[in-house]
Amino acid sequence: MCELFGMSCQTPDRASKSLTSFQELSRGNPDGWGLAYYQDGHVVIEKEAKDAASSQKFTNLIQNVKSNIIIAHLRLATRGEVCTNNCHPFPRSSFNRDWVFAHNGTISNIAHHQFSHGTTDSEQVFHKMIDDIESYMHQSQFHGLYPGIKQSIKNLFETYSRTITFNFLLSDGSVLYAFNHYLGTPLYIASREKDYGGAVVISTEKLHSRDYSEWKQLPKDRVILIADGRILVLSNKI
Repeated sequence: MCELFGMSCQTPDRASKSLTSFQELSRGNPDGWGLAYYQDGHVVIEKEAKDAASSQKFTNLIQNVKSNIIIAHLRLATRGEVCTNNCHPFPRSSFNRDWVFAHNGTISNIAHHQFSHGTTDSEQVFHKMIDDIESYMHQSQFHGLYPGIKQSIKNLFETYSRTITFNFLLSDGSVLYAFNHYLGTPLYIASREKDYGGAVVISTEKLHSRDYSEWKQLPKDRVILIADGRILVLSNKI
């Protein structure tokens, strides 16, 4: 199954050590890679429909990209052909923010969304989540993105049942959101506190890096919010 990586840090920084370790996982996930980061509040996404281990472009990016938030994905194709449009992460603009999403798992029988450029179930569920967040935000006077995200997850469970495999990383450029509903490939979290700024990393694998604390598994079915390299919220179970 696909691999996920996310980092939130206090000041724009590279994740070269962790992403070099992450890159090695592409040998078992050869069908594409994607890397998303933010510049001046706008998301930049680089992708290739090939394994990251043999990609000089991926190697160059992880050595040079600096951002407060970085999301990366290694694809093992289960739904949709092997092509660049089916590589994660996926972008969408909403509420004057550039959203980006990467997913690990499978959701069957989800309809194609009008905003999708590819054919994966992952891209369709991302757009459905944003639609649901937008709908929630316009329902009442008191609203917020965080409860909107929780409601979008509840809607997915109600529509497709809790049997779906569903881990994701989501960001609007300010906050990194993570959700773990696939314990066959769980998400792990580690932190770094050094003079040049704190950081939090989330990954489907316990990556090799001496800079970070011991990896711990994220609790199932709870949304975690991370901003500026610090955990802000860990939700109740959804």
